[in-house]
Amino acid sequence: MSHSTPPLKGGLPAGISLRSAWRPGDADLIVDLHRQGYASEGDRFGPSFPGYVRKTVDEAGLDAPGHHSRVWFAERAGETLGCAAMIDRNGRGQLRWVVLLPAARGLGLGKLLLTTAMDYAAAQGWPDVFLETTDGLGPSMQLYLAHGFAVTSDTEVELWDGPGRMIVMARSLQSG
Repeated sequence: MSHSTPPLKGGLPAGISLRSAWRPGDADLIVDLHRQGYASEGDRFGPSFPGYVRKTVDEAGLDAPGHHSRVWFAERAGETLGCAAMIDRNGRGQLRWVVLLPAARGLGLGKLLLTTAMDYAAAQGWPDVFLETTDGLGPSMQLYLAHGFAVTSDTEVELWDGPGRMIVMARSLQSG
């Protein structure tokens, strides 16, 4: 699929490109990025986590015609460094799968991917964007808060590996 993406503000870091065209194997790529990106984040992101991610990717229907969801992959010299997605939830955006390989952190790619996804959501005319995360991911939480997200709920739930905190955050895209 080919997509029109709003122009980037500030440009790309040297040698980095963003791709939003969905290719065969991209669902597996998203899962693998999560496996690698979260490997050092503790036992919570162990063997059952990739299966959970795969379930969320399959549920999003990214290869279905007519949807308005998008995924962006940050790439350098043929290597995928990370991704982020904006999922169409019936006229509302859901930010998903914001993940970077450990070696790609600190390059500004998380901010770039987040900004690209948020610009896309705004261009769709969606009133707001929400995301779901969990505790223990300090840098991610800082990124979301710095970009205007606020916690709307923080509850103990059953996650992919047992009990844990599900944190829902949201950001309005409407001015005023």
